[in-house]
Parts: sequence; C-alpha cells; structure tokens
Amino acid sequence: MLDKTPLRIDVATPDATTIRLALSGDLDFDTAADLTGLTLDAGYRRLDVDLSELAFIDSSGLAALVRLQRQVEGADAVLHVVALTPYLRNLMRMTGLDKLFSLPPG
Repeated sequence: MLDKTPLRIDVATPDATTIRLALSGDLDFDTAADLTGLTLDAGYRRLDVDLSELAFIDSSGLAALVRLQRQVEGADAVLHVVALTPYLRNLMRMTGLDKLFSLPPG
C-alpha cells in the first residue's frame, strides 16, 4: 500500500489584492476537491500558488489546478505558479500546462 501524505493548503494574503496558496502533501483524486472547493476572498487580482512542497500529483490534481486557473480567470485575476520542483516543471511541460500557467524561470 502506498503511503499517502494529506494535502495541506496554507493561505496567506501578503497584500490586499494577492492571495498566496502553499500546497504540500499529495494532490490527487482523494484531495483535489480540497483545492477546487476553496473559497477565495473577493477583490483579489493575483493568486500565487507554491507547489514546491507537493509530494505527489496525479491527473486529478493537474485537473484541479486547471479548474483553479479557470476560477481565477473568471474573477478577472491572474494565477501565477511561484515555486515548483524540477519534476513538476517537467510534468507541466510534458502535459502542455506550462503554456497555461505562468511558471517561474528555471
């Protein structure tokens, strides 16, 4: 049996128009709804997402990130991935999601 790490989503508001999400643990079929079910405060213009502490992500987790991107666009805001692992950067490239998300240089 695989060891699972619960998904943790830390939410911070560094300024009045920015929300920062730091995800850690597993973003998968069992936890994707935790991300897509988040209620974000009104009035934000930028959502920064830190993926550098994710232990695992599957297709359900990737789909949750895409749904989050759409939710942010619907609020006339911009989603930025501000940190990620080399593995996730490669996965984003292989799936074409690097074109959807604003990724940090690296």
